[in-house]
Formats: sequence, structure tokens, C-alpha cells
Amino acid sequence: MNTGKGLCGLVAAALLCALAPATLQAAQTTIRMWTFFNPEGTTVREKALAKVIANFEAKNPDIRVRTEQQVWDQMTQKFLAASRAGKAPDVIWVNSDLLGTVIQANALADISGAFTPEDMKDLDNELVRSASDGGKVYGVGQSYMIFGLIARNKFLQEAGVDPEAIRTWDDLDAAAKKLTVGSGNDVRRWGLCQDLGMTKIDPGILLAHLLTGEGAPAFDKTGRAHWSDARGVAGIQRTARLIEAGSSPREGLNWTNDEMYDQFSAGRCAMITGASVRISGLQQATGDEDIIFIPYPSDTPGMPSRQAMSNWTTSVWEGSKNKDAAAKLVASMVSPEADEVWVTTGGTLPARTSTAAGLTDFLGQKSHRFMAAATEYIRTSGWVPPFGADISGYRDDMNRAIQQVVMNGAAPEKALQEAEQAYNARHGY
Repeated sequence: MNTGKGLCGLVAAALLCALAPATLQAAQTTIRMWTFFNPEGTTVREKALAKVIANFEAKNPDIRVRTEQQVWDQMTQKFLAASRAGKAPDVIWVNSDLLGTVIQANALADISGAFTPEDMKDLDNELVRSASDGGKVYGVGQSYMIFGLIARNKFLQEAGVDPEAIRTWDDLDAAAKKLTVGSGNDVRRWGLCQDLGMTKIDPGILLAHLLTGEGAPAFDKTGRAHWSDARGVAGIQRTARLIEAGSSPREGLNWTNDEMYDQFSAGRCAMITGASVRISGLQQATGDEDIIFIPYPSDTPGMPSRQAMSNWTTSVWEGSKNKDAAAKLVASMVSPEADEVWVTTGGTLPARTSTAAGLTDFLGQKSHRFMAAATEYIRTSGWVPPFGADISGYRDDMNRAIQQVVMNGAAPEKALQEAEQAYNARHGY
């Protein structure tokens, strides 16, 4: 018996086994993705992202996704800086307010080859069109949302407030007053809470006024602001009156949106001004499935105010060395299977027409009716920033004007003029 030859064979086999994982790992492509979600987190959208990534990696064992969590309101600007330095991630979630700017900076790759014409027809909406130019596709949407009123329906029922009857701004004032429990320093629940701080904030009542009715556009096609008109004055006065009446907390002048959502979850607010995409998380936090979405009212009979619709556009960096694999990941995150996960697990609005049609029963359930209300609001009154315009920071500027009026007694028109000038100067207008 040749034991030496046998030992050599065993050693060779062992070496092959040891080298196999390393060889497999070397052949694997790693895709870096920047998003504000943590796939190991506990929110409903984080759980949805984890499931979508796991499904993608199972179907593509040669590709690994490495998620690098970022601060949501700094991520797009940070990406532009990283792109200029040649160190950006392969996949980026772009804030829709800045999408045109990022495209014009030539920082995004054309990923049209990752989609069929049928895909693009199924995904078509105004925000997807804003990510396309000259037949090139620079990204597709995640986490579609529109901003409006979010309410605990049980509080409305207890107070005898019919959400369908909130049609005018005066209706909203009356509802907020009726929903407020307590008064003065002893308010146990406010009728309407607003995030009026200076960082991480959602657009609210002021923008709804500025986008609705006759007058110059709140932002012209270049992004230049026009806020100091009668609509802007009415919006600030409305916001200030809610605070002065005790229906809306003065503390909200310092709140971020997360602080406002926390107050809502704690039962301190019957209604808030917020993003439709947050409702599933609020249902989870409160244990209350009957949280509803209400469009901003207006003084135009039969029509709500216009309001910003938004999403996060998932795109591929132009400088990526893994463009094909990155584009495959982006396409997979809006596939029919992934879109269903985003809706049923993550509580987001359907990105595909076919998803909405296939989930009729699901969307008709009490806990999911907000999706239908938000989708209809987008259809009738959603507003998208002018293509290519950088409107970053406008929310801070508008809230600064509100703070000047409420805290310092400034005249609304003067406060708006100063905010408008600050915004325009910062953007070079």
C-alpha cells in the first residue's frame, strides 16, 4: 500500500476545500449602497428592505449588497461630494428635491438597459419621468409619499369630527380646536401638531397655501422662489393662529419631524402634518391600525390643496466599476415581487400599476386604506419640483419665516420676503 501517495491525495483535497470559499469570495461582486435605512433595523420599511436584499442575493449568489446607512437629509449632498472625489457608492438613494441637480452634475449612470418597455410603462408616473431624459433612465422610485394630514381616527370619533368634512381651511381650524384636550399649560392632547423646527422637517401648511390658487409659481422653472404674496401670508397666518389658539403646540417650533411623530405615537397629538409613508410605522408604534390620511384642504370648492409628492430615487453612480450589477440591484428593488414586499411589509405606496391592481383586497383593509387616500391625493394634487432645479433647504427657510412671525412678532409679508431672499441668494438667484 502506497501510504505516501494516499497522504498526498488527502492533502491536495484538503487544500482544494480550503481554497474553494476563498475562490468563491474572490469571484463575488460587492455592491455598496447608501440609504438611510438599516436592513437590520426594526421599522417596517427596514424590514422590507432586508427582505428585498435577501431575495436579490439568493437569486444572484455572485453579488453581495453592502448597505451603508446615512443621515437622510445629508445623504444626497454627501453623495455629490463623494462623486467628485471618485469615492461614491455604487447605488445611491437620491432625495427627489435634488434629483435634477444630481442628474445635471453627470453623477448618475443610464440604467435604461435594466428595464423592459413593459417595466417602464408599469412604473410610469411623474417622478419616474423626472428621472428620465432623452431616452436615458437615471433611476426609479422607492418610498413614494405625499405630505398631508395624519390622524388617529379614534380621537376624531371621540370628538365627533368627520374627516370627510375637513374640506376648507376653516374646517381644519375648527377640527383642530375640537380635538384639543385641555387648555393653556394643561393640554393633554393637541388637535394638530406641526414640525416647525429647522432640521429634518416635512413641508406643511405654508407650502400647501403657496402651491394652490392664483399667483406666480412658488418656484419657477429654474427653482427661484416666489413666496411673499397673499397665499404665503395666508399660510403663515393660518399656522400662527393654530398655535395662538392652543390647538397646535408652540413647542413644535423646535421639533424635527421625528420628534413630531414621537409625540403622535405617544398620544399627544390627534392629527399631525406628515408624510403618508410614515403611517405604517405609526401604526406599529401605537398599536392602532385605524390611522388615516387626509389631504390638505383648500378654499377651492371640491379640490384639496396641492402638496409635494416625493420619493427616493434609487440610482447607479456614473463612476461605479460595477454598473451592470448595480443596475441589476436597482431593477430588482422595483420588480413586481419586490414592489409587493414594499407595500405589504413596508407600508409604502405601490410603485407599479400592476401591484395596485393585484392588491385590491389588501389595500381595502382598514389598516391600509391610507394608501388609497394618499395615492388619490397624488393623482389629483401631487406637485413635483421643476426638473433640474435645486430647491434644497426651502423647508428650513419657510419655517424660519414662521418662527419670525410667531416668536418675534414679525409681519408675515416681511418674514416671507426675508426667507425668499435668503433662499434665492443661497441658490444664486
